[in-house]
Amino acid sequence: MSTSHGVILLGTGSSLPERSVRNGDFPASLDTSDEWIRTRTGIRERHISAAGETSASLGLVAARRALESAQLDPADVDMIVCATVTSDMMVPANACVIQAGLGCRPIPAFDLNAACTGFLYALTVAAQFVRTGTCRRILVVGAETLSRVVDFSDRTTCVLFGDGAGAVVIGPAEADGRGEHWFRLYADGRRADLIRLNGTRLRPPASCPAEPRITDEFDFLRMNGREVFKFAVRTIIELIDESLLECKLSPSDIDLIIPHQVNQRIIDAAFADLNFPTDKLMVNLERNGNTSAASIPIALDEAMRTGRAAPGDRVLLIAFGGGLTWAGGVWTL
Repeated sequence: MSTSHGVILLGTGSSLPERSVRNGDFPASLDTSDEWIRTRTGIRERHISAAGETSASLGLVAARRALESAQLDPADVDMIVCATVTSDMMVPANACVIQAGLGCRPIPAFDLNAACTGFLYALTVAAQFVRTGTCRRILVVGAETLSRVVDFSDRTTCVLFGDGAGAVVIGPAEADGRGEHWFRLYADGRRADLIRLNGTRLRPPASCPAEPRITDEFDFLRMNGREVFKFAVRTIIELIDESLLECKLSPSDIDLIIPHQVNQRIIDAAFADLNFPTDKLMVNLERNGNTSAASIPIALDEAMRTGRAAPGDRVLLIAFGGGLTWAGGVWTL
């Protein structure tokens, strides 16, 4: 007979590339400016990986910091799940690279792709292993180097994204009211074309050298900004309403909301229709840009380090991204 355990967050960590690129650093040929970017996105700067900095290496640093925060050693980890769309290689998975870097014993380690919703997907999947007693300590990482897949001649996308990694350690909860209270995962593949990054399927096979190689245009992330804006605003509102209803909570019961750090206009538009104090929002988009699957764990780690969040606080996590995917979760830290 299986045993059901509660699941709590034991520690957090994050890592950003050293190089910071401010809005004014973009070349004049991009036909943009600091004011143009700030007024449309809320972003002032983002971190861009240098040679030798990869999603796996950033994830490894974030993982080490999360373990340190949890006062655990690599030997205590029973599983690693890494959410990413920019893994270093197709094989092996980033999670395996992080496992080797930490020096863990042979344990399950795998990547998960749900775009910007990836971290909440990975966190929810990992929590099931703790809940059933299969694993006790699981490392969940969100790591991205989106600078490698954006078109730096397209001002509508390249100014939005940054690189970075965040990580958490989860484990079984004691009977003290802390832990995961609610989660929901969603996807709608019928709207997949709204956010797209093509892969090997569209590349000509090696056995057909006569076929022209796919043009660079298809190697970059492409996004329908107008439709994504409408989807994201509606999704934030619906997830917040659903979480409060399902958990029988009011806005005053939530200590902090950490949304996917996507675009300040999207966040402002959503909360304009919600009866929710904006001072309960954790937003670091201005300094980091959109780091996809890394954005929520980076923001969560910053909230813990700076005192925006503390043990005992009830936190609502919200994400949405390509797929289309979206998810929410309520945790007491």
